[in-house]
Amino acid sequence: MEWIQTNWSDVLSIIGAVILIVSAIVKLTSTDKDDTVWAQVLKVLSALSLCNPDGSFIGKKEDK
Repeated sequence: MEWIQTNWSDVLSIIGAVILIVSAIVKLTSTDKDDTVWAQVLKVLSALSLCNPDGSFIGKKEDK
């Protein structure tokens, strides 16, 4: 538990990088099956407040 508290910013950076990479890969593939699975994963992450429903990171300002 102490390791997580000490390295929390690094853990969040890794999670953000994984979200970014997987989102890019899913958008590059031609099938829709991976899109639907990734959408479900993003819903779970959004419920955990790790990312916004559109896949962007929490705290990112929206352009209006």
